[in-house]
Amino acid sequence: MATYKETLVKTLIWRVIATTITFLVSWLISGNLEFGLMIGGIDTLIKTIGYFSYERLWQNFSNFGSKLK
Repeated sequence: MATYKETLVKTLIWRVIATTITFLVSWLISGNLEFGLMIGGIDTLIKTIGYFSYERLWQNFSNFGSKLK
């Protein structure tokens, strides 16, 4: 089972990659650097919380089946 620290590190590494992609796409589509940064920032905040929560729920759920045996 992954620890909170491992989940947090995995979350942060992925967010750097995903935020860079989101920022670049937003900037390229809009042509506005400020807009790209704003979208990247909002995306990072919302999805970091969502991903961390998902990983922790997955860990709890995946252990549920083994506890029934």
